[in-house]
Amino acid sequence: MSKKKAKKNSERGTYALCITTGLILVGLGLGPLLGSVLASSAIGVAIGGVAAYLINNRKSGRKS
Repeated sequence: MSKKKAKKNSERGTYALCITTGLILVGLGLGPLLGSVLASSAIGVAIGGVAAYLINNRKSGRKS
């Protein structure tokens, strides 16, 4: 497997993990508080997607 393909699979796995975690923890956790499971699930998915984006696109070290 090439290095590029391995990185792409790794990024895809990170997105899936973060979105699922956001859906479960934030979405279903805030459902009773907000009164709408659908709205809180959408918020959880959005937060998970943002977290995955920030994890995958962080800068590794400084370039001089």
